[in-house]
Amino acid sequence: MNTRLTLFFALGLVGSAPDVLAAPSAATLPAPWLKRLDALSAPTALEADFVELRYTPLKKKPVEARGVVRLARARGLSLAYDQTRAPVIILDSTGLLLRHSDGREQSAPPEAEPDLRLLHALFAFDLATLDTAYELRAEGAPDAAWTLLFTRRPEATASYRELVLRGDASRLTGILLVKTPNLRTEITVSDPRTLDAFSADDLARYFR
Repeated sequence: MNTRLTLFFALGLVGSAPDVLAAPSAATLPAPWLKRLDALSAPTALEADFVELRYTPLKKKPVEARGVVRLARARGLSLAYDQTRAPVIILDSTGLLLRHSDGREQSAPPEAEPDLRLLHALFAFDLATLDTAYELRAEGAPDAAWTLLFTRRPEATASYRELVLRGDASRLTGILLVKTPNLRTEITVSDPRTLDAFSADDLARYFR
């Protein structure tokens, strides 16, 4: 099953980043970085537009998809693609769900659950869970751009070799999910909107 996983977080950030910081355990990040992660995980409801490029060895050019991602802090997040008949993709603490336009719902196979837990941890900034499979490298630049690079530990069995978050002084701007150099997904995030709450209709349509 092609889950086409993509996600994001985008909002205000604080503090300036050190140039380079290797932190095998994410919990050892200094206070400015921890404060940044706290800010990223703060909003209870937000949405943003995204562009997704999926690279595979079988195609010379990446497959492009566009849509809107929604985050409800207590419910997880969802991706609504622009393509006709594309299912809504819901990722939360219980796993992945595909909700089709005809009402059918499809769960991810059990063998996908370990990777899904790690992806959910990435987008929920659950450092303790990420530490079980990834080492962290944090990089900052004078223009306030920053990168968090999660590299799979040698003993880990996660299928994603790297997970990358990129941002600037005000928001998250990009996500990279890498299984191999030729099998990766790149996501660009734009126009984030912080909401007081989602409507009851939106909660029913985009979450579970």
